[in-house]
Amino acid sequence: MGPVTASRTASASGVSGEAAIRCFPSKPRLLGLFGLTCMMVGMSYLVTLTSDFMARVVGWIGVAFFGLGFIVFPLQFFRKDPQVVINDEGIEDRRQKIGVIRWEDIRSLSVGSIQSTSFLCVDLIEPEKYLSRMPKWARPLRTLNEKLGFPAISIGFQGLRPGLAEVWDHLQARFDASSRTIRRAPPPQA
Repeated sequence: MGPVTASRTASASGVSGEAAIRCFPSKPRLLGLFGLTCMMVGMSYLVTLTSDFMARVVGWIGVAFFGLGFIVFPLQFFRKDPQVVINDEGIEDRRQKIGVIRWEDIRSLSVGSIQSTSFLCVDLIEPEKYLSRMPKWARPLRTLNEKLGFPAISIGFQGLRPGLAEVWDHLQARFDASSRTIRRAPPPQA
């Protein structure tokens, strides 16, 4: 795994009454990801044909892992409803099945990246409030995020339109942010 960096982050004082942004599956992006899946499964299978036992094991793990794309991408291809919704209530990634993350529960938002894959990092004030709703199969990803130095919840925009760049621009405009992290304003001191 290559270098891990956090980047493009902004300071927020609140939420305005602006229109929602909805991210739908992008057919061309999903076709590209499906093509990449085919290539990775094929390459992993070729590794299973070598004489080295450990290489064969790694190859079969690759076939199983990348083969999941044969299930995930066709299912996403036929979805018509938005997968990520950002509105006055908060942020909802319907793929994660944890419900709407309310603005008042968000400490900060940032854009993180690992190699060439970028994602929206959501740092929560009380993470367990939402993580307890997370499906059991997704919980290991939460632990991996934390080990890599990211918040437990991150939202990927691969295969969606609009993508992360447009969503980040929307969030920055919404919060009139110019710094590198969007943060919730502290409550006024009495």
